[in-house]
Amino acid sequence: MLLHSCLIANAQKLPNVQKQGARVPNAVKIDGAIDEWNPNLLAYNHATEIFYCLANDDNNIYLLVNASKPEIINKILLGGITLTIDPSAGKNDKGVAITFPTYYKNERPSINLKNMPRINKDTLTYRAQADSFRRASNQELTNKSKLIEVERIKGIGDSLISIYNDQQIRAAALFDSKFTYHSELAVPIKYLNLNQSGTFSYHIKLNGATANNARIQPSRNGQLLLVTGSNGTYAVPAGSQYSSYIYPTDFWGAYTLARK
Repeated sequence: MLLHSCLIANAQKLPNVQKQGARVPNAVKIDGAIDEWNPNLLAYNHATEIFYCLANDDNNIYLLVNASKPEIINKILLGGITLTIDPSAGKNDKGVAITFPTYYKNERPSINLKNMPRINKDTLTYRAQADSFRRASNQELTNKSKLIEVERIKGIGDSLISIYNDQQIRAAALFDSKFTYHSELAVPIKYLNLNQSGTFSYHIKLNGATANNARIQPSRNGQLLLVTGSNGTYAVPAGSQYSSYIYPTDFWGAYTLARK
């Protein structure tokens, strides 16, 4: 995939935080398949280790996030990504916030990225195994990623809504053929209380295992950390190398709506 190759090759050349607004590609669909996005619009944030892009059209703000490192993908699957919009252009978390993915209790997707097929000399075999793993993983994502968490949206409040909601808040995620995780989100501008300048601050946070004040305790054999939160209990491998799963990482940026 050309976009994936551009992302990896240009990670060190991209800005740490997106520097300008951008119009969304005309053909964009919120389906997790991101070929229509222009890689030149992206930034690579070193604190969170994600590629991302904010863009807009006349009606919506869009967030695209791409993650290629397995530990970052697992972190997203554990706690989701939260986008908070501060229309005052300050830095507070009192504005509209949207988190995706989130799940019904005990229905987190079970995807073991350690089982990803490894490239070998038999490319036909590898391609068949890789395609099978990707299709199974995407089916798991599709089956489990059914909810969006929204906060402080007038008329909706703080609630969990279906991805098939009537409020036109859209989200989807998929793996591509290189096992890069792509998440897309669209939020109607009418919910964001923006001023006439169209300038706002945004906060992007990878929540990790501690999302929603989850409790963490070691398993009896010490090899696992048991995380208990509103979505049930799940296990995370213990050890310092897995700390990136557990603790949130985030950053702030500023955005001005791109006009035609």
